Amino acid sequence: MSLIPASLKFGVHTFIWKKEFAGEEAFIFEQAKSWGFAGVEISTHLFDQIDPDTIQDYRDRYGLDITLCTSMPQGLSLTTNDQQIRDQSIDYIQKAIAFCEACGITKLSGPLIHPVGYLTGNPPQELEKNLLLDSLAQVAESLSETKIKLALEPLNRFQGYILNTVEQGLEILETIGSPQLGLLLDLFHMNIEEKDILSAFRLAGDRCFHIHVSACDRGTPGSDTFPWQQWFEVLRDLNYQDWIVIESFNFHDPELATMARVWRSLAPSSEYIAREGLKFLSQTYNSL
Repeated sequence: MSLIPASLKFGVHTFIWKKEFAGEEAFIFEQAKSWGFAGVEISTHLFDQIDPDTIQDYRDRYGLDITLCTSMPQGLSLTTNDQQIRDQSIDYIQKAIAFCEACGITKLSGPLIHPVGYLTGNPPQELEKNLLLDSLAQVAESLSETKIKLALEPLNRFQGYILNTVEQGLEILETIGSPQLGLLLDLFHMNIEEKDILSAFRLAGDRCFHIHVSACDRGTPGSDTFPWQQWFEVLRDLNYQDWIVIESFNFHDPELATMARVWRSLAPSSEYIAREGLKFLSQTYNSL
């Protein structure tokens, strides 16, 4: 039986299990369903290797909605003045859009400006900003031919330098002017970059297309001092009725733990983070 309030959709990220979703992990959907989630967010770069029919089968077999989260691969960037690399970067996002369309996925999200962790050592330069806007305009044109919404993720300053805050994201979105481009707001990154997270959500308003949640240490939602009830009140006031995805990591997977810089156990298990996190979020929302 689902624990999800009717006006919200709670999903779980495949990072709870592994670093890269490869298409054959039926057990993820089976477990997510049994834990009470309404959807699974698959994280992958392997668009050419996954059969879209398999993804649709998972959705039909387990009665779960599916969203896609991906990131810009190493060596690519939407802000580089190397035209060939920038074209390859735009092409990567276009392939992700095409994959979503083939799978029947309508929500694509992630850090898609440059690879996670890429830093130049300098603030964003004017040329980089202009190249980014030009790149995203081409992405928006591709989106316009679909029903897919793309949510760009602001990263904390240790993992990115072009887009760190809601305010920066809104400036980009206003310039592009596409109703299919919005923001993925991740509480972990916001805890570092936003002076007031609740005010940042109010500022984002209906440009908040997607949400990732965890405790401030990437652990179980509710195990920290974040004002969860007040946050849900803000979402209610904004009439947010889209996805809230628990994104934490299987810290027993060395490759994934290293990627996420998780050097200690954050909870008894990643399953615990997902299951107990969902219970806490649902109970807190339902108590409003």
